[in-house]
Amino acid sequence: FNNDRLSRNEITQQTIRIALQKNDVVLYTKDGQFDLTNPSDKLFKTILDGIASYDNALRAERSRLGKIARVKQGFWYGAPPPYGYKLADKKLKRHPEESKWIKNIFLWMDQGKSPMWIKSQLDQNGVEPRRKRGSWSIGSISRLSKNTHYIGYYTWEDKKSGEVITCTCPSIVDETV
Repeated sequence: FNNDRLSRNEITQQTIRIALQKNDVVLYTKDGQFDLTNPSDKLFKTILDGIASYDNALRAERSRLGKIARVKQGFWYGAPPPYGYKLADKKLKRHPEESKWIKNIFLWMDQGKSPMWIKSQLDQNGVEPRRKRGSWSIGSISRLSKNTHYIGYYTWEDKKSGEVITCTCPSIVDETV
């Protein structure tokens, strides 16, 4: 339908172009045809591919900058929220039921209970982890204990620039616990 829908990636565009040329294929689109053995068609196809690639890069950069701006304003960055939280108006809020279990987990850890013991308590009470129905794993309980969200903050890093943004969120447990 659209020439740029074949690919917006330069390497893939070039790979497709070479395959079409090598096999003497004429490419038909809604806008006409491209015979890549013809120098004019080859140039025009190359220009259209370049424009599509440039447009894609601009869109990706605008999206990245928009995400950074939203994170700086306190909005959640898009992944599923951590256990104990829900999204309301695109911001983290305490999940009423899950946050009670987060408090219990941290209190039990503070009392010296093992992750295995905590797992057994969660399983006995029918508390299901959010991502996988069934029972909790020792690893997920251990990772949960290192999550700073529960004390009221988290960091988000822009992978392109390396900028790290510290964001606040509602705490569920006291930092001393």
